[in-house]
Amino acid sequence: MQTSDDPILRVRGLVVDFPVGPEWVNILKGIDLTLRRGEILGLVGESGSGKSLFARSLVRLESPAAVRAGSILLDGRELTVKTQKQMRALRGKKIALVLQNPESAMDPVFTMGYQFREVLLSQEKLTSRGRKAGFSKIERFLDTVGIASARKRCRQYPHEWSRGMLQRGQLAMVFSIRPAVAILDEITSALDPTVCLQVLDAVRRLKEKNDTAIMLISHDLFLAAEICDRVAVMKAGRIVETGTVREIFDGPVHPYTRALVSSAR
Repeated sequence: MQTSDDPILRVRGLVVDFPVGPEWVNILKGIDLTLRRGEILGLVGESGSGKSLFARSLVRLESPAAVRAGSILLDGRELTVKTQKQMRALRGKKIALVLQNPESAMDPVFTMGYQFREVLLSQEKLTSRGRKAGFSKIERFLDTVGIASARKRCRQYPHEWSRGMLQRGQLAMVFSIRPAVAILDEITSALDPTVCLQVLDAVRRLKEKNDTAIMLISHDLFLAAEICDRVAVMKAGRIVETGTVREIFDGPVHPYTRALVSSAR
């Protein structure tokens, strides 16, 4: 894959606390990470390591948690000082988060086509001609992720789509607005192996179509190795090792990384 050494996303010393009763517990303990333009970075770790909180913190959806220290620099913009109003203008267009459960992202009372159009219109001010072109773009993106008969499918409701279709549809919805960075949080964890491969293939195709930098979050090192350029390993709120897929598999340094590699073989 074509990548650039110039990071589109640079995280330095990120500290995030989470409220537990009257106390605050430190979950993310000084995260340092970079995501380069044009690459797919895998963030791998066991459940409870802090991966999903990290993902939400990058798009400033950390509430009720709170960023206590550190920097999140997105293409020259410091996100930790942005208000929620300012972040709403950046989410989707500049940085997007795709969640594990695609059903939670869809409204059951509206057709899929309506929901695609709402996302598109919320990000772009379109004329009548632009709207028609925009809707055609949605159909093209659905075709890119392997959803046939897109026009017919857009007239259906979420319950008429399989979970795998919903996940691919959610990817098409996000990538149709061409974010600079897309964070994909455990998007294959509830899918069977065949559908998982379809979703990964959709990610590859969308990446090539948009040149979006992607952070793929997963508990599965083998899955990350299938698609990622580099891998960062997280344990107990810290990044313990980072390297190319070959470096991680051929010469893991940290004991936790060695255990992950051993279990993936």
